[in-house]
Amino acid sequence: MPPGYYIIVRLGSMLPGDPHVTLRLPSILGYILTLLGVYWFVRKRLPAFAGLAAVFLITLTPFREFAMEARSYSLLVGFLAISAVLWQRIGEKRFMTPLFVLFLILAVSCHYLAVVAISAFGAAELIWSFLWRRIRWGVWAACLLASCPFFLELPLIVHLREVTGKHFWSPVHWDMMCTTYADYLGLDWKLALVFIVFFGITVGYSLLRTLPRLAAGSLARDFALPEIVLVGGFLFYPALLIALAKLLNNSGYTPRYGWPAILGLVVGAVYLVRPIWLKSSSGYLLVALLIVFAVQEGGDFRRLYQAGSTRMDERWTKLVKLSRDETGIPVVIGSGHRYLEAAEYAPPELRDRLVVVVDEDAATRLVGSDTCDKTLRLLAEFIPLRVADLAAFQAADQKFILSSGGTRDWLTQYLVESRYHLRLLSEDAGGSFYIADSARPSAR
Repeated sequence: MPPGYYIIVRLGSMLPGDPHVTLRLPSILGYILTLLGVYWFVRKRLPAFAGLAAVFLITLTPFREFAMEARSYSLLVGFLAISAVLWQRIGEKRFMTPLFVLFLILAVSCHYLAVVAISAFGAAELIWSFLWRRIRWGVWAACLLASCPFFLELPLIVHLREVTGKHFWSPVHWDMMCTTYADYLGLDWKLALVFIVFFGITVGYSLLRTLPRLAAGSLARDFALPEIVLVGGFLFYPALLIALAKLLNNSGYTPRYGWPAILGLVVGAVYLVRPIWLKSSSGYLLVALLIVFAVQEGGDFRRLYQAGSTRMDERWTKLVKLSRDETGIPVVIGSGHRYLEAAEYAPPELRDRLVVVVDEDAATRLVGSDTCDKTLRLLAEFIPLRVADLAAFQAADQKFILSSGGTRDWLTQYLVESRYHLRLLSEDAGGSFYIADSARPSAR
């Protein structure tokens, strides 16, 4: 994520209140902008029923979870949604073009890969220029200016790629083109692929049908083809990212990078049933969506209510009790992700004894990635973390408590290979707890 996003987060954190809330204010704002953006975009061509349907479709997707996560993806999608609305209305008011520039710059400032989304606006604007036989230089200037944050920070991007790119935690694969959309839609990847291909064929057919009318110069002013091209650009955004990552020597990719595709998915779905919205029966479809929405949100509230009595800190209660019987030895968290969580939320009694062990070579060999270990080393330079190098830790501590399990826990397997004696203290769905002792080799 670029520095621009951290600046926005810092501004939000300056507001009074619970830091767990203020840290997420940008994400909440991004989600609201996304809902407003899809409504306004659809409302330009279709009745209010259609715009509301697009909003409800957004709320039914897994994207709603990013309204609660302190990451840039919600804000990224929100800025792109408003950018699309402003582009759609360029020429109606003088301030539309400057605002379009601003929101597109903000999108690229929230995530480096947003620069790829500019290509969707470029393709749509190219079609608009062909249809209306003139060039809107302000739009092309806006696209150029919006790419500036990316190119200004390119040296940092290249450096980060050199540091983490070789053994990145999520290498790109071609099959991600299908699984990404399946994650977004909550469908089997084959059904998701059918939807994507169908929409692609629809856009292609619209383009082919337009060519004779374009040659005859008989296209109507309200023709929405450029908007359909823009929606298609958002829809195929993850596929474009995957292709670029493959071309750039297998750079990393994970489905959340492609969340701007949700704009293409929901608006495309609404556009595909355009004739329905123009009939009086469209209200019945909206009622059906409202029922599905109520069921979905009811399930979310039920899960929140069931989990409401459990504090985050209580998940470490068992480890606290176990550590009281073994004083004077460190408590090692095998998973780097879990260690960061424990370092923030574990009771102070336990927090001072927590350690995470890192070794890039061992991590790469055992779990295929050293991203977490490298990141922990960097974080330890800025926040108080107890990050110990494997060789130095082995020399200093022969006996320790091990919290095993979790994302990319390579240490447990390493200890087994190194013939440590592991005495099981407790085990549950959240992981296992051992006393690890190098002075008593395991018999194998």
